[in-house]
Amino acid sequence: MLIYMSLLAGALALGILLCRNKKGNLIYCIVMGIAMFVIASLRRSVGHDYNNYALMYMRSMTMDMEEIAVQRTEKGYSIITKLLADYFYDYQTIFIVCAAFFAVCVAVAAYKYCKRPYLGICFFLTFGVYFNTFNFLRQEIAGFIVFFAIMHYVKKDQFFRFCIMVLLASCFHLSAILMIPFYFLLKIKITPVTLGIYGGLTVLIYIFSWNIMDFITDYIYKQYQPRTSVHVLHGFDPSYLIFSIIAFVAAYVFRRRLIEKDPFNDVLISCMFFSLFFEVIGIKHAIVSRMGAYVILPAVVVLMPRIFEAALEKCREAAKSDKKRRTLFTAVTVASFAVVCTTMYGLMIVRNYNGVTPYTTVFDEFETQEW
Repeated sequence: MLIYMSLLAGALALGILLCRNKKGNLIYCIVMGIAMFVIASLRRSVGHDYNNYALMYMRSMTMDMEEIAVQRTEKGYSIITKLLADYFYDYQTIFIVCAAFFAVCVAVAAYKYCKRPYLGICFFLTFGVYFNTFNFLRQEIAGFIVFFAIMHYVKKDQFFRFCIMVLLASCFHLSAILMIPFYFLLKIKITPVTLGIYGGLTVLIYIFSWNIMDFITDYIYKQYQPRTSVHVLHGFDPSYLIFSIIAFVAAYVFRRRLIEKDPFNDVLISCMFFSLFFEVIGIKHAIVSRMGAYVILPAVVVLMPRIFEAALEKCREAAKSDKKRRTLFTAVTVASFAVVCTTMYGLMIVRNYNGVTPYTTVFDEFETQEW
């Protein structure tokens, strides 16, 4: 628990200290990228999926490329795993490589898309996305690819190139294919009317979710048995949903101000909504919440810092001529964000979100595990 809290405290303190100009932003992103990489790469048996991916790596050592070609795992991930396993016999290798990929992607995203990179990093941590990268490795890799596709190709209205990136992402997790229609869905503005329609559809999908899950597991993900698979049968802790609702409400409240500053924020607000949508269905079927990996990064790393900036701007405008009032409003706003985010982060750690606690490293001694 201490290492995660130290990471967040360091991310915030270092950001306030360094993020004053472009050079400071770059140094900050490099330092935080290294810190996140070290913590993720040195973990041992941390994350619910750790043993599954370790076993997958060890199995690939004894498989040839023909066997790799016919196995169920997506080929992008399985081929990379096989190439690594042929040269490095320790299964920790795959976690080191993935940790490096995630750390570089987050550092680049924060530097490129955030006015204050430390806000993007802090929201990435407090919303639990960093913890997600300790699990679901294939889907998280796909999620980062889709993230850059949204930020680059949706913004530039380049549908064909967006599809190419989504197809690349699907080489790591097939579910990424579902993001192709989201190219159009993300462009639909979130208004009271569309929000009402989406809300009604969410209720219907929630009610008839078992019928939908039966169809999906019958024809697409046949490895999941809807009546026996724990990922389908059970949902995740609904208490986490409260924070996603707060985030979306904030995005909706400031939507006009955000869109005036950058019309592309409209797409990011849609990302925030669909992230919430997948979490709502996820409280009934945990596996559905994983689809949020494709839309949560733009919402958390890029939009949340802009919401924070918009809130501060609103405070300055509300008390333009009264310095004391302006200071008070600003302090209350900053404190509100800090309380909500640290509460969410602390709750995840205390409740062992995705199996991230206790944090143990490769230097700790373990009894021989039975695979």
